[in-house]
Amino acid sequence: MQTDSDTAQDGLRQAWVQFSAASSHQEYCQHWLALICTRIGNVDLAALVLDSAEAGFQPTAIWPEKSQPDADFTALIEEGIEEASGLVHSLGSGAFGVAFPVRLDGELVGVVALSLRVPSARLPAVMEQVQWGSAWIELMLRRHRGQEQGLQFERLSGAVDLLGAVLAEPDFNAASMTFVNELASAHGCDRVSFGLCKGAQVQISALSHSAQFGKKMNLIRRLSGVMDEAVLQRGHINYPGSGDSGNMLVQREHMQFSLSYGNARLLTVPLHSGEDYFGAVTLEREADRPFLEDEVDRIRSIVALSGEALKNKHGQDRRWYQQLGSACLTQFKRLFGKGYPGRKLSLLLLIALVVFFSLATGTYRVAADSVLEGSVRRAIVAPFEGYLDTAAVKAGERVTAEQEMSRLDDRDLTLEKLGFLSEQAKLQRQYEEAVANRDRSEAKVVQAQLEQNRAELDLVISKLSRTRLRAPFDGLVVSGDLSQRLGSAVEQGEVLFEVAPLDSYRVILWVDEHRMADIREGLQGRLVLNALPETAFDFDLSQVTPVTEARDGGNFFRVEAALTAPLPELRPGMEGVGKIDVDDRKLIWIWTYPLQQWLRLKIWAWWP
Repeated sequence: MQTDSDTAQDGLRQAWVQFSAASSHQEYCQHWLALICTRIGNVDLAALVLDSAEAGFQPTAIWPEKSQPDADFTALIEEGIEEASGLVHSLGSGAFGVAFPVRLDGELVGVVALSLRVPSARLPAVMEQVQWGSAWIELMLRRHRGQEQGLQFERLSGAVDLLGAVLAEPDFNAASMTFVNELASAHGCDRVSFGLCKGAQVQISALSHSAQFGKKMNLIRRLSGVMDEAVLQRGHINYPGSGDSGNMLVQREHMQFSLSYGNARLLTVPLHSGEDYFGAVTLEREADRPFLEDEVDRIRSIVALSGEALKNKHGQDRRWYQQLGSACLTQFKRLFGKGYPGRKLSLLLLIALVVFFSLATGTYRVAADSVLEGSVRRAIVAPFEGYLDTAAVKAGERVTAEQEMSRLDDRDLTLEKLGFLSEQAKLQRQYEEAVANRDRSEAKVVQAQLEQNRAELDLVISKLSRTRLRAPFDGLVVSGDLSQRLGSAVEQGEVLFEVAPLDSYRVILWVDEHRMADIREGLQGRLVLNALPETAFDFDLSQVTPVTEARDGGNFFRVEAALTAPLPELRPGMEGVGKIDVDDRKLIWIWTYPLQQWLRLKIWAWWP
């Protein structure tokens, strides 16, 4: 009679046999979960949840099969994924819930969850068995990852080898022939064709094992139609089979080509760079050698990598005017086709700027450094040689008309006046005596001496009156400080003071010689002074002089203007910037005029 122990051993042995014989990923996980549950015993429900990358964590195996987890069990799985650590909970059914994470290289890749009815003392042993058993799942995942990496390496290695062969060729024709020949040899194809888009159609550029071919051959036209079919639908076509979108891709051209030329298996892969589809590759094989899914992916990788290199070589082999035309066409498509909003916005801004500068006008002004001067500048000079006695004013002070500004020493002139008066009295007595004695000759001589004395006396009196230097009008002393020269000698004609009026000014503008062609008398402008930047003063040009001066490395002409409405705050000597209004012109001309002048002069200087 068979005992319970023997029955358990038979079940465990059978579970091992099924696990060892698993032929697929799904069977491996299902039989592993059954083996774990059999070894532990008293398991009501178990589930293995693995990370599928694209869809996240998904149930891979459930024991017993076709069981439906309740809400408590589902919450246990979700908590195990969130916590990523071993968990033990009491479920609503009275059983214990155990969840254990499955890790691969420190990364959470799955969770094993069990609902079992065992004493609490057995729970540590259960967790240990689950931990040891999860190593089989880790081994499976590691092998699966290794296989994927091997396939990726093989795919990449083939793509890089073919790319190296393509890049080693000197021109596009040789590179395209190498590409189709190597691709046909690597994948056992009867024929491989490669074409590039020219206008709305694909033009065949190379056929494997065919150095030359007529572009009007029926075969070439049919191949062009096959490639157009894949390019227009933006997806690869595996005939007979499915493309990118299942069976939704139209395969009529592929079917007609297969019936006409006998190669029952066709694979066409379009070449593209982003949204720009620029060509296609078609591979042909016999009916008993279909293109499998893994092989299709490998071919697509190879074609995508080498296609860009072939496109670049084709562009480099074209003549310069072809490259220029292609570049212009590309930019035209980007400007007026889909996408590239930045370029379209830039074009609109450029058009707006062109329209604006074609219509917008402004006042053309010539700027010049300016200085304010009095309209009259009167010099106060020494009337004769003498010595300074007093100095009542100095530069910067206001004076009124007839105000005494300075005085020369008049003591010598006063003594000289007294001497002439005494001499005059003496001569007057002699004249009277001669008249009384009726000495006419003596009287005439004395009378002449008396007139000479009076003239000399008048001269001395005049000099005495001119010892007091007075202001000619109300104004400002702009130069002269005699306070440190009292008692010193002055020469006749020496300038002692300069006085300018405060109610009449002129503006001196220094205009660059490059702008003098636009300057003429009668123009108006505005002046802003450094001392009064918030106020602009109007002026009228009164004189354009031929006087020049070298300033700041340039040649400048002196232009005079009269202020129309001076303010009391103005003072001679103030500096600022004046702008002369010439006329209205296009803004673009105003802003580029200095550059135009510079270019004209440079071209004139360089032109032989």
